[in-house]
Amino acid sequence: MLDLFKKDEINALKAKILELEEKNSKLKLQVEKKGDKTKKTLASRQEVDRELNEAKQQIRSLEYELVKLKKETKGELNFRFSENFFKNRLYDILFLLDSIQSKTATLITIYLAKDETTANIPSDIASLIDSSERALIEKIDSHTGKVIFYDTDGIIKLVMLTVFPILHSKYSLERRFDLETLKNSLKRDKTLVINAHAGETFIGIVEDDVFVEHEVVRSSVMGKHSKGGWSQKRFQSLVEEDVRHHADKVRYSLDTLLGKHRDIEYVIAGGEGKLVRMMLEGYDYPIIMKSMDTVSTRSAEQLLREVMAVRVYGL
Repeated sequence: MLDLFKKDEINALKAKILELEEKNSKLKLQVEKKGDKTKKTLASRQEVDRELNEAKQQIRSLEYELVKLKKETKGELNFRFSENFFKNRLYDILFLLDSIQSKTATLITIYLAKDETTANIPSDIASLIDSSERALIEKIDSHTGKVIFYDTDGIIKLVMLTVFPILHSKYSLERRFDLETLKNSLKRDKTLVINAHAGETFIGIVEDDVFVEHEVVRSSVMGKHSKGGWSQKRFQSLVEEDVRHHADKVRYSLDTLLGKHRDIEYVIAGGEGKLVRMMLEGYDYPIIMKSMDTVSTRSAEQLLREVMAVRVYGL
């Protein structure tokens, strides 16, 4: 049976996709009407094309989230729930977990490093977790590792995907859950956030859960090729030139930003992966890729909220 929270989330995503598809259709119509006047109204055409590309990117992002949610509700990943926990809600649940104490050692805490699987869990602890639930944990895709809180009495069974990588695995069976490693992982000194999209890229430095500095870099990038314009090869060359110019413009701003903030621990990046690599060429920071909407659809505060969200699964 569908989890009520997930059903609401899926319905909201479907409504958003319909809204964006309607906007997409209107933008296409505008592009077609402006087709004959491209040379005279190039600036206007580029603005419409930019909006069209943004709408398409947002639709792709939402469709990806929708597919993932549907998988989780159709038995492929049969969780009680799976949600993003933002700052306040996350700290509330950590407070709750920290307050729990059992009479005997029944509380399992597992920190599973990013490159390890459930097969690495010691057998004496693994045997206390239901085999079907171990299989479920294994199916969760994570590039940063997993934190598992499991009560052998079956009351608490949670899996959390941390924002920053778990570098070393830990296992315990005690009267209390071990929360220190998770709490410490939430206290990073400085993190660079990049949301990279052709023509519009967000860069910012996060420290103590706020952006201490951020900037949106914009530049003109041509839209889709249409009949009556340049040849496809020539058009594609111009687009690639615009993208390179945008990447160089972002790199100039990054050089200035990172010149003031050299003690970066991680880069959290989203948007277009190839563009991210172009912008960070020459830098040697660990990169964490995360799904992000287009820049114009989010304020800095909303972006930070999503970037620092922890995905929580209920077994």
